[in-house]
Amino acid sequence: MKLRNKILIAISLAWLVFLGLTYLGSRFFLIQSFLNLEQDRADRDLARVDQAIDQVNYALYTYTADWSHWNDLYDFMQGKKPEFVPDNLNMTAFVNSHINLVSYWDNQDKIVVGAAVDTDQQKLVAYPKGLDNYLYPGSLLFNHKDINKDIRGFILVSSGIMLIASAAVTDGDKLLPPLGVSIFGRNLDASLVKQIADTTKVDVKLFLPTDIANSSSLQNYFNLISQSEKGHYSTPISNHLLEGYTVIKDVYNRPIGMFRMSTPRAIYLSGQKAVNYYLATFLVLGILFSILMLWLLRILIVRRLEKLDTQVADIGAKNAIHQRVDASGRDELSSVSSEINNMLDIIQASHDQLEHRVQERTQELQKTNIQLQQEITERKSVERELVIHKEHLVRLAHYDNLTALPNRVFFNEILNKAINHAKRHNKVLAVLFIDLDRFKNINDALGHPIGDLVLKEMGNRFASILRAGDILARLGGDEFIILLNDIGHPKFAGPVAEKLLGVCAQPVKIDSHEFFITASIGICVFPNDGNSLEDLHKNADMAMYKAKRSGGGIYQYYTQEMDIAAHEHIKLEAAIRKAIQNQEFVLHFQPQLNLKTGVIECVEALIRWEHPELGMISPARFIPLAEETGLILPIGEWAIREACRINKAWQHAGYDPVAVAVNISPKQFRHQDIAEIISTALKEVELNPKYLEVEITETAVMDDVDIAIDRLKNIHNMGVHISIDDFGTGYTSISYLKQFPVNVLKIDQQFIKGIPYNQNDLAITSAVIALGHNLGLKIVAEGVETAEQVQYLTDHNCDLIQGYFLSRPLPANKIALQFTKSGETQDTIVQS
Repeated sequence: MKLRNKILIAISLAWLVFLGLTYLGSRFFLIQSFLNLEQDRADRDLARVDQAIDQVNYALYTYTADWSHWNDLYDFMQGKKPEFVPDNLNMTAFVNSHINLVSYWDNQDKIVVGAAVDTDQQKLVAYPKGLDNYLYPGSLLFNHKDINKDIRGFILVSSGIMLIASAAVTDGDKLLPPLGVSIFGRNLDASLVKQIADTTKVDVKLFLPTDIANSSSLQNYFNLISQSEKGHYSTPISNHLLEGYTVIKDVYNRPIGMFRMSTPRAIYLSGQKAVNYYLATFLVLGILFSILMLWLLRILIVRRLEKLDTQVADIGAKNAIHQRVDASGRDELSSVSSEINNMLDIIQASHDQLEHRVQERTQELQKTNIQLQQEITERKSVERELVIHKEHLVRLAHYDNLTALPNRVFFNEILNKAINHAKRHNKVLAVLFIDLDRFKNINDALGHPIGDLVLKEMGNRFASILRAGDILARLGGDEFIILLNDIGHPKFAGPVAEKLLGVCAQPVKIDSHEFFITASIGICVFPNDGNSLEDLHKNADMAMYKAKRSGGGIYQYYTQEMDIAAHEHIKLEAAIRKAIQNQEFVLHFQPQLNLKTGVIECVEALIRWEHPELGMISPARFIPLAEETGLILPIGEWAIREACRINKAWQHAGYDPVAVAVNISPKQFRHQDIAEIISTALKEVELNPKYLEVEITETAVMDDVDIAIDRLKNIHNMGVHISIDDFGTGYTSISYLKQFPVNVLKIDQQFIKGIPYNQNDLAITSAVIALGHNLGLKIVAEGVETAEQVQYLTDHNCDLIQGYFLSRPLPANKIALQFTKSGETQDTIVQS
């Protein structure tokens, strides 16, 4: 083996040993340095977490101190200004400042006033359990001999960890002796943890004692850090992630929770990369060194090697990458020189490219900076708009847009506070529920803009007679509600209601219109009529409806009988619905006799309710409720179908045809396609329309005359007869009567009862008969009970009579006994 090869092997072995030792040394010393840097970085991050939570705690203390050094509060603590609490301790202040606990204590460590607040739900809640472990006579939080002493920290309660701060209650200048302490608290909840993470730019998570107890690893860290003076601990959990922990201690230095920080191992990974790069560099340099050593073996090129070395060194010292080494000749050294020059070319090209990229990046950064400044300006503008929008939303949420009065939400908040105050101080308050009578007519006739002006005027009138401490609110539509605070006795609510009715009854002038409006008022008194907001609302509403059902224009106190009546109302409504399903309704029929021929021309179908347990129930009991609830619609439709079916059955049985009169309720006439229902019922049983008569009251046709005329014409065009029921009791205009396609007028029984003794009834009856005949209408007298009435009506040419003189209403099978069949005669009227 040649010497130069042996020397090459020796040099290579020496270099490998050197490289191995270098690798081991770098791994030990450099990597350990990076681990130390990583540990220092973790400690600083944990310290920033501690500092961030301490800043929040100090902000809470500052807020508590601001609410403690206050002249109005100082007077309140001496019992001089009771209005301090309702005027200042409001939900908005605590929600905006994220305060979950507020309390004021006297010098005997007894609470004067306080509350626990759920800022998310914006409502008062019960004090969290565990608070008494920190607030007790002699507690550290009550020690304020030095009024400037900063007492703050953490406590553990049932809802979690709470930041707590305590400050002495003094006057605004802190010159007078303290009268107690103010203790405010804020929950260390998820939103606050997120705020800390955003502030420190560190991913943190809070663990409570219950969380720690459920994890053995967390428990070990917790025990370790709790006994450590440093208070921090961090450890890698993988090659890419490191976790750090810091303990939270309460005001008595007892550990009550722990933060966990998670952060990437950027320093460690950068260190590994640097070490690997360092070793790779050593390897390259070793190869170059070995080549140079080989060239030293060749004495003939020593000087060229030195020259080459000098040139390379000069380039490196001056950083003159534009210079080149001497590459003359055609041997291996020339080749090496040429390669060096090529490398310098590449380095120079890379350097020029890097310079160009740096310039481009600088320009991009400048452009990005300008864009960022623009975005910051736009964001500040949006934030200002959001603040304005938020204030507007708060206004919309608590006040009525039309009248600017408190709305239902705001009124309920005020009423809840008033109830709690009244409970504590044994006060009496009243709730007045106001509903404007027939206000819908104004909107329907003149439009909502006029109606809105009327509502604003009513709101102003009601507000003008109330005391400063009373509250007027608009619930919506034409409903208002009033809270009378501290009225002393329930009877004092009555005069206020009378004043309200008085100002309401005064004429209202809007443009060229003048209105006379009445109101129905329901009064409910706390605590006699209810102890909660819901009860007071419900009972006042119930009393108002009692006043409205009594005719309106009056006020009504709530009584327990109303509650009973309401329950009976609900039970009866349910029973009617069940009766519809179970087909418990039946039709009875009362005959109408032609006074000239002595023949029954028509029978009136009257609905009856055969209850399986209560027996026959009078229509007077269930028809009004059916009208009110809308159940009259299916009942009325059934009555039309059933009347047609029974009449057709009589004809099939061989009886001479008679007409059946069916009453149509006002609601059914207004809300259903009554002509379509009648047409369908006739077609189902193939009944000739002339044997069906519908009875409409004056009230039903006069609500909207034009629509009523169209509907009556549709019915009349089928061939169905139409009669006006109870004529004379309503307000039908004679001019409208001419336009109605009516066949029959029925004189109400209240005019027939006075015959033959009451001259007024005689005059009205004879006038209606004459009017009807002049208009070509048949006249039916209802409620005929005596022979004298029959004689008078016969003498005055009344066409038909109906009443108990002939027969009570009878079931279909019994009334049929009074009918005639072809070839037979019926001499008598069966009475039952």
